[in-house]
Amino acid sequence: MTGGEGLAYGVRLLETLRDTAFETHLALSEDARAALGPQAEVACGLADRVHAVSNLAAPISSGSFRTQGMIVAPCSARALAAIVSGLATNLLYRAADVTLKEGRTLVLGLSGSALGPIGLEHLARAALVPGLEVVSLEGSADEAVARLLAPFAAS
Repeated sequence: MTGGEGLAYGVRLLETLRDTAFETHLALSEDARAALGPQAEVACGLADRVHAVSNLAAPISSGSFRTQGMIVAPCSARALAAIVSGLATNLLYRAADVTLKEGRTLVLGLSGSALGPIGLEHLARAALVPGLEVVSLEGSADEAVARLLAPFAAS
């Protein structure tokens, strides 16, 4: 989870995945943690494993860590820029980079209103990256979660 806008969608995603066979790993950006405030612990409690975003040695930072893919929801404009530029400067960005390198699906949940002209350029660049899907975080949380999970139903 990154940024502050759309955090309810990320929490709803974790709630949805909680009672499934999927093992969830959560890395919260500092901005997301600050925006969630006391609710950050609730979000962390919904994940199977929680990793410090500063821990570049966490298992999810390695290609040998097998996953079906990765979802960043919400995905801030800063995270979008870092991911499409390959700037693996924290665990979240590194895990996203590894996900793409290994040919796995990476889904970014974005709020369209969060992007300015440069963000829209990054969005256009994201459309060219194989395995990278951008999903709108608009509408109800359940509708957005269904869109976030849809790319994994096809695989």
